[in-house]
Amino acid sequence: MEPPSPSGVAAEGADLLSSLPAALLDEILTRLDLRDAVRTSALSRAWRRRWESVAGLALCFPEGTPPGAVDRVLFQYTCPDVSRFAFDADDGSVSHVDHWLIALSRRRSVESIAIRWDVGTSDPDDFALHSSIFSCAGLVSLRLHWCSIPPLPVGFAGFPVLEELYLGNVLFSDYGQLQAIVRGSPLLRVLSLEDGHDYADMIAAPNLHSLTLHSEYDSDWRFGELPCLQDAYICAQSCLLLRYDFGRFFAGFAQVRKLTFFSPVTEVNISTTPFTFYNLKSLELSTHFVHMSTIFLMFCLLRSSPNLEKLKIQTEGSETIANWEFLNTQWTDGMCANLQIVEIISFRQWLPISLLKLILSKASLLRTLSVDACPQSQDDPLNELLKCRKTSAQAQVLFKFLSRPLVVYAVL
Repeated sequence: MEPPSPSGVAAEGADLLSSLPAALLDEILTRLDLRDAVRTSALSRAWRRRWESVAGLALCFPEGTPPGAVDRVLFQYTCPDVSRFAFDADDGSVSHVDHWLIALSRRRSVESIAIRWDVGTSDPDDFALHSSIFSCAGLVSLRLHWCSIPPLPVGFAGFPVLEELYLGNVLFSDYGQLQAIVRGSPLLRVLSLEDGHDYADMIAAPNLHSLTLHSEYDSDWRFGELPCLQDAYICAQSCLLLRYDFGRFFAGFAQVRKLTFFSPVTEVNISTTPFTFYNLKSLELSTHFVHMSTIFLMFCLLRSSPNLEKLKIQTEGSETIANWEFLNTQWTDGMCANLQIVEIISFRQWLPISLLKLILSKASLLRTLSVDACPQSQDDPLNELLKCRKTSAQAQVLFKFLSRPLVVYAVL
């Protein structure tokens, strides 16, 4: 008996695939690595047969996918219903990205585009996004990393259904571009701006729920109306934030439920806020206890947050400044009346013992106070927490043992 010919084997493979139920074939094809699918003849034929009937196909190419494989998928086959497209571009594929965006802009079904340029030490200015991205009016999610935004086309109406916008190391060619994009996206719920040089536009969005701003540069952040904002994460690594009017700065977040603020500022001109964080339940701060101004800022935020339930502080400093007498003068009646959970993260193994004792003695609803350290001896200052008078009868002090791979708490 003669062995089957290669063509016969391929035909038999195609027939076997054709005999599968449509739902099962769709499941196989959507899970298959696209590089294998476009390389294998039998599967390629099956892919082509089902391609147009698979609704909302997600083209998420793994790292290292050759650009030719993407070209074959987007240009060689008819595929009207691409819902998601994701790709990590490198030096070998950068020249292809413009063609991909043009092809995607012609498909009204595209809801999500994520492109990350992984190009080493090159400047984002070297990789300008193609203007066809502005024609993808059906986008719900857009993620871009390490590129520059071209000028907005004349008559740009925005992204009417965009809900998520993530920009990392993205440069704008003109001021006002970010503002125009956000203003033209009335359904925008999530906005993340990381490591950008030129995010100086006014940020105002009627439906925004989550805002992330992270930069080591002096981005002149300004805020308009953010009536639905629930979660704000602000990380400014540059000390140039010194020039901010922090009362005006925080006014944009007056209605949030969760606020994270990390900054190395050493001078803050704020003692009270002209508003109250009535909705704030969770606050996370980095506090440098070597500077009076950052301590003043911490207490100002605590006094302005009557309904705060959870507090997390990343600390560094000196007990010389953060002593009991000074900290006690900053405490006011009614402060932290609803505080239940406190977590302290030390820097270089330094902990503000006086602050911890103050919280234990004042917070009447406190349930847990945890620190990322453990007493090393009988003379360890952490032992003072065990002797401290607790206003809350249910308050527990948790010492964390950093013993890999487990993190163990000692409840005292």
